[in-house]
Amino acid sequence: MSQHNIVIGSGKKAIYQVNESIVENDKISRTSAGGVAVQADSTVAMVTADTDERRGWLFKKTIDDLVSKFNYYFYGSTGSSHPWKLKDLKSVHATCSIDKWVNTSSAPFIVVYTKPLGDGNDSFPGFYKSRIAYSLTASAKILVGEHVNLYWGNKPHLNNNSRYIHLDGLTVLNTADPEEEIGFITLHSDSSAGIDTQILVSDVGYSLNGEITRNIKLV
Repeated sequence: MSQHNIVIGSGKKAIYQVNESIVENDKISRTSAGGVAVQADSTVAMVTADTDERRGWLFKKTIDDLVSKFNYYFYGSTGSSHPWKLKDLKSVHATCSIDKWVNTSSAPFIVVYTKPLGDGNDSFPGFYKSRIAYSLTASAKILVGEHVNLYWGNKPHLNNNSRYIHLDGLTVLNTADPEEEIGFITLHSDSSAGIDTQILVSDVGYSLNGEITRNIKLV
């Protein structure tokens, strides 16, 4: 993160204005090798560019089933030199547009998985010990096609004019002990959502212990 000081005036009466820290931006292309890895077990054929040329990855469910969805893996412990733990996670966010609203299943949600220990107490042996999902609740007020910043935890400082909406829904599987190491952070659509569900995601990111803050642009 960087910070800029701006001097207003001169001499002894000069005023120093300190801007808010700016989130460093990364980007990943949908069609690159990295983009394919981020999409992982998504229904990749349903993830495309937007025909209206909005930036981001557009998911449109074209089959009425209980399987099709997107799962975007935007943090993985294998790419970190430090064992970040649940207690280190200060915020997660996703900037998106929900182009069709039926109910909360129309909206994406953020999931944090902790690393399995192989001690017989893992929820999903070989993949994760605990699963923590942050989602919108039925009381959320969102306009169809509105570009919004969904987040959990500390409010991120993103360089856009979109409205911020906190993810108040919480679903926890297993212990979710603060000392558990984070394995993956992901953004999901609901596989039970109806046909024609359409979600555009332009940014995802997280903050770890105030030391690392990332905003990843999807292009």
